[in-house]
Amino acid sequence: METGPNAEIELLERVLLRLGNADSDEKLESTVGKFLAPVILKMNSPHTAVRTKVVEVLTHIKRRLSSRGQVQIPVEALLDQYAAEDSSTFLKNFAIIFIAMGFPRLPLEEQTALASKVVGSESKLENYQDKLFSLLLPILSDMKIPDDPAKRSKLLDLETKPIIGANFLSLLQDVLLLPYGITQDQEVPPGLSPFSFKRIIANNWRAEDLEKVKKGIVRFLCGSVFTDVQIFVPLVVASADTRFSVATPAIAELSKLCTMLDFSNPAVTAPLYTLFAGNQNKLTDYQTRPCCARVRQKLLQYLIKCRGKSINVTKGLQVIFDGLFGTNTNQKCKVLALQFVELVLKDGPHELVSKVSKVILTGITKVIGRDSTEPIDVQNAAYSALAQHARSFPQDVSQDLKLVLGYFNNLASSAPELHSSIREALVSMAPAFAWKTKEKTDAMEIDEDTDPSAVKLDGQQHLLLAMLLDNAESKIQIVQNVTSVFLTSCYPEYYAPARYLLLLIAGERNSLRENVTSFLYGTSKKDHVNYNMLSSIEQVGNRINSESISDFNHLSLEQRRVVLPSFTVMMAHVHDMANKRLKKSNTCVTVGRTKLPYSLEVYEELLDYLRLCLWYSAGVVSAPGDEKYTQDLRNYIKLHYDEEEGNALNQYVQFVQRGVEAKRSESNLICLYDLLNAAPELFAAKQLHLLEPLGNSLKDVSETMRIHVAQVYGILWAFGLSDEKFDEELDDCLKNLSQKTLEHKHGWLLVVGHTFNRKIAMLKQSQKPKDYATWPQFVNAVKIISKTLCESQWLLVSAAVKCISMIGKAVEIPNVKVEIQVPSNDADEDEEMTDYKSIDTSTKLLIFGVVFQLLRSSSARQKIREDAARCLGYLAIGDGEHFTKRNLEKFLTLAKEQKDAALNIAISEAIVNTLCGYDVNKGQPDEKFVNVHFSDADFEEFLNSLIRKVTEPNIHSRQAISVWLLAVVKHCSQRPAILAKKELLQFAFTELLSDDSEFVQDVASRGLGLVYTLSDSTSQTDLANSLLDQLIGGKRKVNQVAPETELFAEGMLGKTPTGGNITTYKELCSLASDLNQPDMIYQFMQLANHNATWTSKLGAAFGLKTLSAESRQKMQPYLGKIIPRLYRYKYDPTPKIQNSMISIWDTIVSDSKEVTERYYWEILRELLDNLTCKEWRVRIACCLAVRDLLKRSNGLKLRSEELVRGGKSADAMEVDEVPEPELKELWFQLFRVMDDIHEGTRVAAHGTAAFLSKLCVIAASADHGKSGTAVAASILPYLLDTGVGHKVVEIRKVSIKTISDMIDSSGSLIAPHLATLIPCLLRATGELENAKLSYVSTRLGADNEAQEAVDTLRAEAAKSHHTMEAIGKCVRYIDYPALEKMTPEVLELMKNSVNLGTKIGCAHFVCLISIRLGKEMTPVVGKYIRACLVGIKDRNPTVRKYNASAIGHILGLAKEQSIKSFFAKLDEMYADQPSNRSIALTIQSINKRHHELLKDYMDSMLPLIFFAMHEESNEESKANVELWKDLWTDVSPGDAGIRLNLHVIIPKLEASLTDASWSRKAQAANAIQTIATRLSSSLEETDRVRLIKLLLSGLQGRTFEGKERLLQALAGLSKGLNRNHEIGPSVIDAAMREARKREPIYRTKALASLGDILDQLEADRFEEVYNMTWNLLEKKELSRDSDDDDEPSTSQSLTADERNKRAQTLNRLKEVVWETLGKSWPRHSIETQHRYELFLAENCTGILAESTRPVQVSLLAAITKYIERLHVFDESAQVPDLSQINQEKKIKTDTPLPQTREAIVEKICTDVLAAVTLAAGVPHTGLKKEALNIVLMLIKRLSGPKNEPALALVQKNFESNLEKYQRDSAPEIRCRIKDIEDKLSKLQTGN
Repeated sequence: METGPNAEIELLERVLLRLGNADSDEKLESTVGKFLAPVILKMNSPHTAVRTKVVEVLTHIKRRLSSRGQVQIPVEALLDQYAAEDSSTFLKNFAIIFIAMGFPRLPLEEQTALASKVVGSESKLENYQDKLFSLLLPILSDMKIPDDPAKRSKLLDLETKPIIGANFLSLLQDVLLLPYGITQDQEVPPGLSPFSFKRIIANNWRAEDLEKVKKGIVRFLCGSVFTDVQIFVPLVVASADTRFSVATPAIAELSKLCTMLDFSNPAVTAPLYTLFAGNQNKLTDYQTRPCCARVRQKLLQYLIKCRGKSINVTKGLQVIFDGLFGTNTNQKCKVLALQFVELVLKDGPHELVSKVSKVILTGITKVIGRDSTEPIDVQNAAYSALAQHARSFPQDVSQDLKLVLGYFNNLASSAPELHSSIREALVSMAPAFAWKTKEKTDAMEIDEDTDPSAVKLDGQQHLLLAMLLDNAESKIQIVQNVTSVFLTSCYPEYYAPARYLLLLIAGERNSLRENVTSFLYGTSKKDHVNYNMLSSIEQVGNRINSESISDFNHLSLEQRRVVLPSFTVMMAHVHDMANKRLKKSNTCVTVGRTKLPYSLEVYEELLDYLRLCLWYSAGVVSAPGDEKYTQDLRNYIKLHYDEEEGNALNQYVQFVQRGVEAKRSESNLICLYDLLNAAPELFAAKQLHLLEPLGNSLKDVSETMRIHVAQVYGILWAFGLSDEKFDEELDDCLKNLSQKTLEHKHGWLLVVGHTFNRKIAMLKQSQKPKDYATWPQFVNAVKIISKTLCESQWLLVSAAVKCISMIGKAVEIPNVKVEIQVPSNDADEDEEMTDYKSIDTSTKLLIFGVVFQLLRSSSARQKIREDAARCLGYLAIGDGEHFTKRNLEKFLTLAKEQKDAALNIAISEAIVNTLCGYDVNKGQPDEKFVNVHFSDADFEEFLNSLIRKVTEPNIHSRQAISVWLLAVVKHCSQRPAILAKKELLQFAFTELLSDDSEFVQDVASRGLGLVYTLSDSTSQTDLANSLLDQLIGGKRKVNQVAPETELFAEGMLGKTPTGGNITTYKELCSLASDLNQPDMIYQFMQLANHNATWTSKLGAAFGLKTLSAESRQKMQPYLGKIIPRLYRYKYDPTPKIQNSMISIWDTIVSDSKEVTERYYWEILRELLDNLTCKEWRVRIACCLAVRDLLKRSNGLKLRSEELVRGGKSADAMEVDEVPEPELKELWFQLFRVMDDIHEGTRVAAHGTAAFLSKLCVIAASADHGKSGTAVAASILPYLLDTGVGHKVVEIRKVSIKTISDMIDSSGSLIAPHLATLIPCLLRATGELENAKLSYVSTRLGADNEAQEAVDTLRAEAAKSHHTMEAIGKCVRYIDYPALEKMTPEVLELMKNSVNLGTKIGCAHFVCLISIRLGKEMTPVVGKYIRACLVGIKDRNPTVRKYNASAIGHILGLAKEQSIKSFFAKLDEMYADQPSNRSIALTIQSINKRHHELLKDYMDSMLPLIFFAMHEESNEESKANVELWKDLWTDVSPGDAGIRLNLHVIIPKLEASLTDASWSRKAQAANAIQTIATRLSSSLEETDRVRLIKLLLSGLQGRTFEGKERLLQALAGLSKGLNRNHEIGPSVIDAAMREARKREPIYRTKALASLGDILDQLEADRFEEVYNMTWNLLEKKELSRDSDDDDEPSTSQSLTADERNKRAQTLNRLKEVVWETLGKSWPRHSIETQHRYELFLAENCTGILAESTRPVQVSLLAAITKYIERLHVFDESAQVPDLSQINQEKKIKTDTPLPQTREAIVEKICTDVLAAVTLAAGVPHTGLKKEALNIVLMLIKRLSGPKNEPALALVQKNFESNLEKYQRDSAPEIRCRIKDIEDKLSKLQTGN
């Protein structure tokens, strides 16, 4: 056989011949299928002639196939041929032409099957590859994606072809980027390259087609064919689409996808950068353009989620600048770009970002500024980014001061909306200029060799300070606020210019005062300053402990140590600035005649601060003004004061003086007093000019002001005046004293007291001898003051007591006679009627008696009583011989009377002053001083008296004795009696330690500490052991109770008997005992005092120093045991104990953070051991302490991390060992405490557990590597085994929340526990529901719609609850074995749970797991379907709806038997509960997700749907019916669906019609009527007759509601029935029978149906109908009993509404009667017509006039039918024998009947036209329309020549009534008039 080229050509010729002979599509398809692939294969032939012939054949085939669209092409063979390795380019070229032509012709199933071949056939040629890819794009929306993951991966089979897969995804992304409506002629759209644009624009999609393709792509991407990372970027692009149908599903899928993507993986985020800015390809055709603003906006939303390595700085920089300044951007893009800037600066690689940080800063600054046109939100975002830049790269900011200056200007001039963000930016910049952050060679440095307070500034710092100086006095508050931040952050505390500006701000702005004060003084209130935490820069030793600026800003107020500037430097700066301001008039303030450089408020702030600096520069570490340290100040002043202009002290004096001259205030008077008090000889003489302004202030209304003025005035007089002048001024003062006002007298009295106090002190100091008893001014003053003590004015009495105190402690008061006035009658009489008599007494007797009486008097003011107590003590200093023993005797009598602690402290001061013989506040005059007036024996006797009173049960006595005894021990410790009675004193204080009063306990503890410090080492040990025995082992003695004893002090009742401070001491003893260091109890007790009284000035005298260096050193070896215990004690819920322990902690621990870190594990062990202590307060303390211990900046401290740092491998751990044992134990203990019986303990434990949960979630994240795994492995098993199933709800909540948050990072560890976890989460979903929503739902039970709305909200809340989120995260770890294990418990919850949240959660879980497992879960689907069936019967509509959705998800996975069984149960359920909406929802859900399933089981479901959609529609069922109708529309193909499934529908209807339920019968009838209407004539006769018989059977029996539906259905079926069919009479008879029923409403409907049946079957039953209905037309009212028409009407007994209703019913009945008469007028029965034709026409007019409008309309419509069918109008009609006409009817006519046809026609026309005329005159459109219809019908019937006379009558009637017709402008009237005129004109023309 020949095999050369000729043979091949011959074969090709034969093929061509076969093709030419193929004269039909079938033959052509067969030929092409057989020969196309072999012909194309010939393209590989080496012979040119053969290839040419092949081209000829293929061209022919292509031309033939192009015109025959239905012919199939062997695509699969061509694809195989195309993919063959030996295929040439020519072959591929022709093959792809026919593949592209044939693929769209294939059925969808075949296209889907070939998808993998289409995609994978080409891997090299891009053009061909794109053509093949494009074939799949149109079918992606309809392609069925398998549920099985294995099958899904084989759909495109790209797992081994990553390059092809990437190219395919690239094409999909390009299509998604393609804008709608673009053409080839336009520019390349954003996001695409010229190449990609060309390859997709060739498809020439219209906008609608492109939208469909994009929807298909999104659907396909969401089908899990590709990995999450692969589809991420295309979905982001799709989410930015302008069509919602594309964007919405993409956004929904992205929301799920983002929870699973790792945004720290560069592979995820790299395409985002590329898409945003373009790919920068070297080949122009492949270079993509940056994408549009809409896409960029979406890209940025995901770029700001980047973390770690996925932050690409290089590309990110391009993203930032394109987003801010590119062409494709918008406002939202700019905001997001700036948020991305924050991310890069904060989390980007620091080293890399630092290289471009200045560039980024430049970009940010362009967006903001005074001239910026950007919107507010963009600028706000820019300032936030700037703040982050300053925090991350402060060096960039610190090099550009102009930046700060610019933003200060912006802050002052910008809109208020920008203030907060500008402030944030500036505040973030401040640390960049901080002192400690500068280099050593830079900026500020302290010259160690010269002045330690000197600070060197570089030029930039000077500029910054100048700028802050300008802004410090800004009128805008926020500018001042930021200025204060810079001043506190950028300069050291002792830098005077910065402090000066802060003082300006504090004085000018009240709102900022507290904040600034906290930086200046270490506390926000000046009267709360802790002076021990202050130090001056001049004291170099104290400087070592000062913190850096950054440390200072982060410390609490109690911990801040403030370093004050040098007084000299500070004063010099203030002086310079004040002088500069005084030269400018606009900055000065004039007060009176004095010009001040500052406002009074600022002046006071400056004075207060300068005073503090002065005292601390003098070496004082105490509150300024403390008398003990006045000598230190005096020494400083003497050393540094000079009258030169530049001297700081001289400047300070002038500054104070100027303030006093302007206005006297507390601040400037105290400052002046400090100077005069310390060095009166230097300053007094020079300040005498102030006497005049000070004298004016002595009558000020403020008592405090007068007191301050008086002490200054006294010094000026004493030291400034000569002796003669002094006596002269005193004489004048005392002489005029009685004439002054009360306030003025008070002030001058104080002046006298201070003057003599100072003068006598000066005389003693100068050792000038003077006889005070003979000094007349002094004696006179004493007399006047003594008399004043007896005044009734408390103000004067107070002044007199103070004067006596000041004079009495300076000198012995002269005992001279004085005359006083005393009442002569009883004091209880009316004060106005009291008579006074004069008596003589001595001054000493008077003073002692009156002052002591004031002390005892409960009616005297508290302050006067305290002053009186001190006065007695001071008197004993000046005159010990007279007052010492008297004082002590009297004081002991007061022990039981005084209950005020402050008064007892004042008395204690008086006692020790009396005992010592000097003012203890000022200290001992000299070391050799001895009180000669009170010997050691006297002292011992007094001490014994005090100790004896300790055991007295009186609470006031115990308080007084405790304070007095403490004061005596402290100030008289050198007395032998004290040293000899140490043990006795310890027992006394120990007894007081157990007192109920916390104050007494504090005093006793201090006393014990004092006694201990007074002992030698041997005695100390004995005392310590003795104290421990007493506190731990001893028992408290029961106080004796006397009849007058007060059992409980006021305010003590209700306190915890075992609480109080005694518990504190027992704890401390326990700690000291454990350490085997009994003596430490004294140090602890010394530090534990925290009573408010001790912090007052009254208690300052008894304050003890903090721990000595020796004691501190002694404690060091025991800190490992002390620290954990103290840490726990700090959190004791008893405030007293807590405060005491904090006091001890702060003293022992210098750096709390460092110590806590060092002893972390010891502290944690202490807390773990005591978490379940038997005392509830210990349990609470441990919970609170654990919470605080865990608050570390770097998260949880882990053992595994320490192992790694220590060089040990974590893998070396034993298999069963928990990596973090303490962490697991902590959870275990917390769960125990959360189940505590004590509520407060439970609350504390819950808070700690919640906090621990957050920390564990962070620690277990994937970012932490092995340590994260260790945390998860330690706690997850315990939480799962114990926590999620715990009986305590709070424990379950915490466990579930923790696990939910940990799933993302530690999900794989969850898998073994899912069978426990999932049911617990589902149960918790219901238990954690908001109780308020549940309550609202229950309350709305009566309102179904409102309740359903609330329940829907509850369901949505349950679905979005964190428990359901956790389930959603767990689903991806569930496999079939896990599902099988959890199924029983889940099913139990679905069936028996009562919580709505749980029910919703279960249903939602079923949906999720069905999507996850697909066909894998088939074995258990039947169980879940049964459980869901229970759910759709639930009483709650929302539960039913969600269970319906669940069934829709899983039914497609069920076995065939389960599906059949389910549909059968659904049918049964509808029969039981037809109103259950969930049945329809279930079918709808099935149709939505498994449409093909319903097709397979159409016979089961279609009858139910068809039947259900015909339920009677009312308000309740309307929505259900609409749902069923929609379902029918979705499922059925229309009328064909009814016809094709009639064989299953009719049995359903048959069963319903024979059902006992009336409603089901009516519903079946509705369905039959629909069948009759929709199928009409196409309904088979056998089916029609079968249905008619069913209806006839159903019509038998009594009337029931809805029975009329059967008649209506019967009428519908009659429409297509053969009129001669044998069943016709049965139908008519049944209808006639029903029409005779008496019930009027039913009869109305029955008559209507009868009319329709007679009309359709054309049967002659007119006479029967007439006889049955005529009487109804004559009725005026309906009878009460519808069964008896003859019963007389009883309308009077009816209400108006009832009568109206009955009248409407009757009228409707009449309407239907006429309609029925019209329809029943026979067409073919001439005899019946002749019998009734005249009678009917004649009676119409009469009845018409008497009827209502609707009845008239029906009557005229009946006449129209009557005329239409009237046989006599036919010209060929013959008149029958008139004798045959019913005689009964003849009687009713008064005139003889016409005998000829013409006469009959004329008579009928006359009667009918009379009715027409009547109707024409009525103004009713409907009547006129029917009247015109009659005229039109008459013209039509009378158009023959024999009827011309009758026609003339009609025409005449029409013309006469035409005007009446034309009055109605309705279109239908005009139209009919026109038709009639046209008809008449045609007839006339024809004639």
